Formats: sequence, structure tokens, C-alpha cells
Amino acid sequence: MHKAFINNKPLIFEDVYRVDSLNVGGNLVLSDSEFTIDDVVKRIESEKLTGIIYLSANPDQAWTAFTGRYVLMEAAGGVVKNDKGEILTIYRKKHWDLPKGKLEYRESPENAAVREVQEECGIKKIELNNFLMKTFHTYSEKNKFILKKTHWYTMTTSDEKLIPQREEDIEKAEWMNKEMVYSTFFKKTYLSIADVLDKYYSQT
Repeated sequence: MHKAFINNKPLIFEDVYRVDSLNVGGNLVLSDSEFTIDDVVKRIESEKLTGIIYLSANPDQAWTAFTGRYVLMEAAGGVVKNDKGEILTIYRKKHWDLPKGKLEYRESPENAAVREVQEECGIKKIELNNFLMKTFHTYSEKNKFILKKTHWYTMTTSDEKLIPQREEDIEKAEWMNKEMVYSTFFKKTYLSIADVLDKYYSQT
């Protein structure tokens, strides 16, 4: 399965032969036998939908066709845990988020993830642990259509003091326990970020 978020709505690429076992979850189901990638993207961008599941006999090929519409930009970020088991969160542009940012020239995703956490939250001591997952979302910038691929890693730190990077529009940086994540963070975050934390908590 492949997944990308367009306007904070999931576009999920699935194998048509798995249709009987799909968890549709309120998403519109379309097939590549009737709709092209362009059709699907136009609908998810313009209509009030929960999301779309796009069925194909070759979902990898359909995904390649989709990614070919965009300029790829890579980023990296972290799910950072402190000694109390709390998660590092940031509040930026009216949404709760996780620290992340674009890769610099010839920078590895691992190094970028650590650097971005340090810069955005003022943490100095970070231990990089494991790769968690990748997320994809689209946006436009200077008349270009961008597909951002974000590499996510788990990290730990003993630092408690947080300094939000104001020049990156970060209003707050806070530690949250699991209860706060589900009661506060999830109420005002992006679905791609919710996916990251769902994956993280499923492994802990």
C-alpha cells in the first residue's frame, strides 16, 4: 500500500485483488479502470471527501504515475521521548506538529532529523534510535507542485528545557504524555502526523 495526503486527505493506493478485505473507513473507492490519476487528484483537491482509495492491478505502477506529477522534496523529523516517557510536540500555524524540516544538500535523513529537532526546539543532547516510517503530502510553492517525503525517526533525550524557534513560526514547544497527545494534540493536527504517532504508539 502507498499513501499520500492531499489537502490533509489521504489518497491510498491499493491492490484491486484485495478489495474484499479493505477497510474503507468512509473513503471513496475508485478504480484505475475508470479513473486516471489526474481524475483522482482533481476530485480529492476539489470535492468534500474524507479521502480516496485508488484500486489498481498494479498499485506500484499507479504510485509511480502519481509521484511523477510532482517535484520531490525530502524532509526528516523525529518522535522524541524524554525520561518521563513524554513526547516532544510543537505548535505552529494553528496546528500541533512534530519537529521536522527539509534536508540540506547531501545531508542524510538521519542527520537532518536530529538537526531539525535541535534547531526547532533548542535541544542539544539527542540520541537517534530507530527509523519509524515515511509520510508523503503535497503542496504548491512558486507555481510548482511539490510532493514532500518525510523520513521519521524515534529519538530520546534527557534535556527538559525547550526553546521554540520563533523564526520558523513555532509558537510553543511542549512535552505531552500519551493522554495529552490523544486528548489535545490529535484534535488539531495533520492526518499525516497522526499516522506517525499512531505508528509510534503501536510499537511501544
